[in-house]
Amino acid sequence: MKITFPHMGNMYVPIKVLLDTVGIEYVIPPLNTKETMELGVVNSPEFACLPFKTILGDLIYGLENGADFILFGGGRGQCRFGYYGDLLSKIIENLDYDIEFVCLETTNMTVKGILEKISPLTEGKSTLDIVKGILYATKTVFSVDRLNRLAGYTRCREVNKGETDRIISEFQKNVQKAHGYRDIMEVIKSAKKQLYNIPIDRKKKTLKVAIVGEIYAASHPGINFEIEKKLGNMGVEVHNFLGISKWILNHFILNNLPIKIKDKLLMAGREFINTNDIGGHGIQTIGASIISAKRKYDGVIQIYPFTCMPEIIAQNVLIEVQRKYKIPIMTLIVDEMTGEEGYMTRLEAFVDMLDMRKRKASLFTKSVYDVNY
Repeated sequence: MKITFPHMGNMYVPIKVLLDTVGIEYVIPPLNTKETMELGVVNSPEFACLPFKTILGDLIYGLENGADFILFGGGRGQCRFGYYGDLLSKIIENLDYDIEFVCLETTNMTVKGILEKISPLTEGKSTLDIVKGILYATKTVFSVDRLNRLAGYTRCREVNKGETDRIISEFQKNVQKAHGYRDIMEVIKSAKKQLYNIPIDRKKKTLKVAIVGEIYAASHPGINFEIEKKLGNMGVEVHNFLGISKWILNHFILNNLPIKIKDKLLMAGREFINTNDIGGHGIQTIGASIISAKRKYDGVIQIYPFTCMPEIIAQNVLIEVQRKYKIPIMTLIVDEMTGEEGYMTRLEAFVDMLDMRKRKASLFTKSVYDVNY
């Protein structure tokens, strides 16, 4: 059997570690290509959201390149994500692909549940290798996210523009060539070492912006036009509340622990929406925006795919959050028709506004200081 799977940010790196460790063949779809996007758009219902179309395109690419087994992480709840598995399976069946389709329940993942679902793949494989693969993959998730956070810190402060982007680009090429946990960890360590050696201006006063919204759009550079990279190159330090490691922590690691830890974003969001769930990460979007304001961030960017109902609800609530907490919030909505130039213009205008706002506040503080002292 040869497996394929869709991209979601850097999730392909830990999945690669898992499959390499267990000894399973796979096809990784290319990163950020229009080719796979078009495959998904052509074969999807017109009003399906962009994540669905992107995922379908990745899967079709994998099938056309020799895969005969699909591993997909589905879900449940009020978001349409809960229907993805069934709909993707039906579309692929109608395209006459002879494959096996396995949908993992990712809302509350357990080790036992994962092992049961992937049993057709692991038949005859070493149980020790399977357990090691899951542990190695989990560790890799956090290592990759730490690398990305370091890149976010250096990118907006680097003396020689473009060095961070060059290192991350090389990392992405090298990690796809590497095989197994040790080789991939060496690639991560090498990239981290290079980032630490970049000359940076530690005294530079950067803007600080939070990314909130729908997790796929916020974490997948292929559909958000590499928003963290673009903002970083404008001199903005970006904090993404929706990293892959946080998703794994909440839905896998904490779910396998006997104790329950409260979701700080959910608790903060209930100031405006007093219910358990509106679907997706809608309440967490509100909570993350409130926390960003309390942490004195300069602004918040909400990003979500066109027609995403949980984020549409959150967007309307964010008007009140912005008014109460005095923090600028911009919403970006993406679909396959979104133009990158218009998107960039909005980002640049928002950053300029935040910069002028910060300068004005600084001048006001200075003038008050001069008068009082």
